[in-house]
Amino acid sequence: MSGGTTGLGEGNVLCCDKRPGPELGLAQLGLALYDELEELLGTEAGIRRMGALVVHTGAASWDAEPARIAALQAAGVECELLEPDQVRAAEPELSGALLGGSSFPRDLQCAPGEIARALAREAERLGARVETGRRADSFGVEGGRVTGVAGISADAVVLAAGAWSAPLARSAGLELPLEPRKGQLVRLERRPDFLRHKVIDGSYMAAVESEDAGLAVSTVVETTLDGHVLVGSSRERRGFDVSVDPAVSGALLDSAARIAPGVRGLRVEGEWAGLRPWLPGGLPAIGPSAAADGLWVATGHEGAGVAHGPITGRLIAQALCGEPTELDLAPFSPDRFGSRPAP
Repeated sequence: MSGGTTGLGEGNVLCCDKRPGPELGLAQLGLALYDELEELLGTEAGIRRMGALVVHTGAASWDAEPARIAALQAAGVECELLEPDQVRAAEPELSGALLGGSSFPRDLQCAPGEIARALAREAERLGARVETGRRADSFGVEGGRVTGVAGISADAVVLAAGAWSAPLARSAGLELPLEPRKGQLVRLERRPDFLRHKVIDGSYMAAVESEDAGLAVSTVVETTLDGHVLVGSSRERRGFDVSVDPAVSGALLDSAARIAPGVRGLRVEGEWAGLRPWLPGGLPAIGPSAAADGLWVATGHEGAGVAHGPITGRLIAQALCGEPTELDLAPFSPDRFGSRPAP
């Protein structure tokens, strides 16, 4: 369990990389829900409220940042602009050229694999049956209604298969244009004092929002719960290829060294790649689909699945039970892509 995308990411829960809009509302609710998860799971959740710094090395992102920060503040996000000397006071390792930055003190890091396993145990305690190792290739559908999946009969099924969701959706009549988006990370030696915050280059948001299938590299650097320095991030759509490309690792380290030159002196201890579930337009698919009665969808969170996964689960549960949802699900409708063919 959690051996796929959940266990391969950085484990971040962020508002720092968002703009005002539906995804920001999801991110705010998601961040708040981690207070409940910490109360429920304690130290097993591995939650570190280290905060995030967005740093700007180029005029394009920096010129737009004051308006973004003002809009986020108006939406209730705790954040502020920083001058270059304030950024370096917060993080002395950021000795490269900077135009300025912004601080998001509430953003956090967690242990997603441990959280997923702990929530599965909690579900069992409440009476659910959790099964692993059962392969699901298609949904059963009769008369326009979902009848089950993987040999299990059900009146309702929630599709939450991440990067592998499109074929399952198609089996129920929903053409979901979801593709895997590869990301590569580099783990450096343990230096728990290297950074106090998660550090993101201002170009990161443009890379996330781009619909280009080619390689994009933007700097993300942080220390992990066990003290390693973790460097990312890359994005490219090339199917289900999770091979490690040394050239991409080199580009990640070069990019990180431009803002944190001390990265050059740290030994590489590991490299890996994973797959993010990407949808055109950048919003996940959350809610019921008219393709088949009983078909519910919770996928397409791209690189924010750890942050948005728990709150998505709550929203789906509320809607399934006929309760008011904490967030309007209309912008996230799985049917919003119409007849657009799946990849």
